[in-house]
Amino acid sequence: MSSTQSQQTIVVVGATGIQGSGVVRALLSDKYGGPWLVRALTQDPSSGKAQKLLSEYQTTDNRLSLVSGHVYDETSLRSAFMGAHGVFAMTSERYPGKVITEEEELKHEIDAGRNIISAAKECCIKHLVFSSLPDTVKASDGQFKRIHHMNNKHTIEQLARKELDGFTSLIPEDGVVQFCMPLPGNKMVQWTDPAHDMGAFSASVEKTKGKTYLALGPRITPEGMAKAFTRITGKPAVHSPISFEEFGHLSSALVGPAFKEDAIEMMQWAAIAPTDKTCYGAFELEAEQSSEELGLTASSFEDWLRRSGWTGP
Repeated sequence: MSSTQSQQTIVVVGATGIQGSGVVRALLSDKYGGPWLVRALTQDPSSGKAQKLLSEYQTTDNRLSLVSGHVYDETSLRSAFMGAHGVFAMTSERYPGKVITEEEELKHEIDAGRNIISAAKECCIKHLVFSSLPDTVKASDGQFKRIHHMNNKHTIEQLARKELDGFTSLIPEDGVVQFCMPLPGNKMVQWTDPAHDMGAFSASVEKTKGKTYLALGPRITPEGMAKAFTRITGKPAVHSPISFEEFGHLSSALVGPAFKEDAIEMMQWAAIAPTDKTCYGAFELEAEQSSEELGLTASSFEDWLRRSGWTGP
């Protein structure tokens, strides 16, 4: 690979997921600079999801390639990162093929983050962009200490800032649309489209190392979501909140029993988070305007409905 190509190569961790695929799409478009060469990191390049990504997003000049790697295998990350200019990375509370039964096991996410940071440092990556989340222990003044999946990402962010010269964090809203969320119908919550917005922001932050950007769209209430859904799709919808316990039970089915209290505390804090702050009460409202210097505006819920064509489960 020539030095020019090396400067243009970006590795995308989690490329076949919602956020990762959005980053791949944005980097390969002509809208956000470049042109970038993109290495899509995947555990199995021959898998159906990886091949689908390649077929959907490959460019006429073949700027997309698949590369094998796993966030729990630092050696594979070093191999994937070698010679690249930048990396987009994210970690997950889910551990592929493993059911999380103990709170301590949720720290696997920090292990993944350390591997990413170490490989980036070893390979002299010029810019690591990380999908982070805020410190909810600090935001809630210590009231909620078990929202591990958010605090783990914040821990990784702090490690990266300490170890790497070129680092930017992007913070999306955590979770997906659920009209049954256990919140008051008039409680303002943040909205983002992780596939579209994280891609757009990631492809636009090359010259803004060291900063944090909130990839957050306009706030909306659960009742507002239901009304917007009906307005866009023509289908009736209502907000029918479930209990915190029910929400925790549904969420733990995706990760494991240890995630139940994590999910419950997240929604308990969301229900009472101060309305004069944003992103789970962790940032001042002015922080939402930080994206103006990038010339970007994150999607609204209605934007997402129109773009995705989603008409319900």
